[in-house]
Amino acid sequence: MTAALAAPARATGWTPARAGVFALLVVAALWLGWKAWDVNITMSCWKNEWPNLPVCDDINGRTPAERVARLQERLAGNPGDSQALVELAMRAHQPETGAGLDAAALLAAAGRAAPQDTTVLQLQANDALTAQRWPDALDKLTRLSRQHHDAEATRVLAMLVAQAAQQPGQTGLQAALLASVQADPGWLDRVLRAMPGAKLPLASAMPLVSQVVTAGPGLPAPLGLFVIRQLKAEGQWLEAHAVWLQLWKRPLGLLFNGDFEQAFVAGGFDWEVIERDMHRGGARVELAGWRERGQVLRVVFTGRAMKIPLLRQHLLLPPGHYRFSGEYQSGDLRSNEGLSWVFSCATGGRELARTPALKTTGGAWQTTGVRLEVPADCGLGVALALQTQAPYEARTGLRGEVLFDRFTLVQEAAPQGTTQP
Repeated sequence: MTAALAAPARATGWTPARAGVFALLVVAALWLGWKAWDVNITMSCWKNEWPNLPVCDDINGRTPAERVARLQERLAGNPGDSQALVELAMRAHQPETGAGLDAAALLAAAGRAAPQDTTVLQLQANDALTAQRWPDALDKLTRLSRQHHDAEATRVLAMLVAQAAQQPGQTGLQAALLASVQADPGWLDRVLRAMPGAKLPLASAMPLVSQVVTAGPGLPAPLGLFVIRQLKAEGQWLEAHAVWLQLWKRPLGLLFNGDFEQAFVAGGFDWEVIERDMHRGGARVELAGWRERGQVLRVVFTGRAMKIPLLRQHLLLPPGHYRFSGEYQSGDLRSNEGLSWVFSCATGGRELARTPALKTTGGAWQTTGVRLEVPADCGLGVALALQTQAPYEARTGLRGEVLFDRFTLVQEAAPQGTTQP
């Protein structure tokens, strides 16, 4: 009988060598964990992620002078620390912390390390503005405005545009603005839209707008219509109409869209619907197809009170004599006094002429019209508007509908015995 061989017993328990290795690993793990925590805390304090953490005061410094010293220590250990460079450059430009610091050298280094940083661009723009280095200042300001949506940079650009127009002797600034907008017209959009809010006349930007129109791609339609609305509000009718012509890029008549064949373009020199409440308003103004005429203007009255005028178009009319004509039709207009198309000065509202009262025509198309003279003191802006002949009927309301079509406006020679302005 063969005896079975017994397996050797496995060693059990901790040997001194194993215990030492384990203790060493625990110590290393604890040290690495503490080191990682320390690094994370330091980085968080540098980035101001935990501004109320007490330990951050020890890391960053409790006073401005200590803060500068900590930043210098960081740069000594890591000259490429862009965050430290940017903050130190900023503090070098402040009177309370800039003593002993080379602001120009620090800003140059920060510009190389972080050329798109907003603080760096702001400091560079301020230095360039102080020294009146206009091309450099405009480069930084336009980048801040367009790429970083910096409202203050946009406001400063708007002020420079207005300043250049008010002080034409500053040819350097105006030339720099023109060169900048020629190189990149995109920055002008935000600046033009900011000018009314800053209470700056948008008309002062017309040299730049003209540069974009004549030598560049032209204004986008939304921006062009905004510019037109603002110029009209400022009474700059000639400039506003020039932008309107640029948007269409073709010659236009004195009266726009008089056949009502195209949808209205709000904000320009097209028809503007004043009464827009389709449900509770006293009049519904719309374009409608009408047999062989194509589209016509249709006004439906609901019997409620309405805003006056119902419809309006601003015109650019130099002083002189004009003749307006058009066609209308109504089969059931219930009104005591009827409607009128009224010409008035766009500024001040002085009435120049109005058509005879328009009443029901029994369903037949009829012609209406009026001759008018635009005096020199009216300015170039004239408004043509549809309203009730008697103001009280705007309050009491009308019922029925009326159609309009084929409007024309032409300039005429002065009547005999008068002189044409």
